[in-house]
Amino acid sequence: MAAKYIYRMDDITPDMNWKQFWRFIDLFQRYGVKPLLGVVPDNKDKKLAIEPKRNDFWQVMRNLQSQEAVEFAQHGYQHLYETDKTGILGRKYGFFSQSEFSGLPYAQQYRKIKAGRKILQDEGIYTDIWMAPAHSFDMVTLRVLYDLGFKAVTDGIALFPYGMERLLFVPQQAWKPEYFPMGIVTICLHTNSASEGLFQSVKKHLESKAGIISFSDAVRQGPRLLGGIFNNGLRSYFVSRRVLGLMREKVRRSIIRNASSRF
Repeated sequence: MAAKYIYRMDDITPDMNWKQFWRFIDLFQRYGVKPLLGVVPDNKDKKLAIEPKRNDFWQVMRNLQSQEAVEFAQHGYQHLYETDKTGILGRKYGFFSQSEFSGLPYAQQYRKIKAGRKILQDEGIYTDIWMAPAHSFDMVTLRVLYDLGFKAVTDGIALFPYGMERLLFVPQQAWKPEYFPMGIVTICLHTNSASEGLFQSVKKHLESKAGIISFSDAVRQGPRLLGGIFNNGLRSYFVSRRVLGLMREKVRRSIIRNASSRF
């Protein structure tokens, strides 16, 4: 039961780091890997504005879609954080308290997500996959997604896909190539700021001929019968690792304070 790996690229916008974008796209194409691109429909987040906007952005996306070189997910709406809510995943997994959607009422979430969906569809980009900015969403978000026709979410701490609120969650557990003995593992790449070391790590992973699949491949497999058992175990591991990390940080700061007080 060897692990299968999915690659996703976040923060795809007209003003992204295009050099990095093409570097990773070319790498994936060289090895026949189809990444999931998280496209921000109407980016207003200045932190994602790396280069001047390219007017041919949507044409580039359509070309990649027609070549079947990539798959798409809707990555929020404007990538602006309006609340300090972590949502379903929460801080226990180490995510930040910021969200574009979590904590907002149904009508407001519906309006934003629908507006983003319309932008994508008007540009010829069709997807029923959701990618939340900052991994933050709540039960209201999931109800909105279902009502708008979304089928799958790229997120969650688990080993295998699982269902929630009539949506299929394909878990996302890694931010660089890592070995997993089993499961379906999504590796999240922020190519705007990707280091040379990360690029080489991804290249080495692709060269290893590890079991890399597309997001759609994982969706077709659906939830696993024994997935719940393994998923609960992995969630406990992530929580334990988070708690231990906080404890280590507390001890480290205590040591620094004690050392400083001696001088």
